[in-house]
Amino acid sequence: MLEQIRERSGREPLGVIKTLLYRPEVFGRPFSEALDRAMRGPSEWSPGERELFAAFTSLLNQCPF
Repeated sequence: MLEQIRERSGREPLGVIKTLLYRPEVFGRPFSEALDRAMRGPSEWSPGERELFAAFTSLLNQCPF
């Protein structure tokens, strides 16, 4: 799948895609569902605030997000 992404996009797949495909039994559906609950589930923070917090944290960690 990664090779298909490289061929079709002409770019290296994003790190998040590689992570989801690395060990799908851990990082596939379970990780995606946990992330969805954290980013879109009930919270005092809006989804936009959570996205901004995630982006800022990634910036501080020097992780392209």
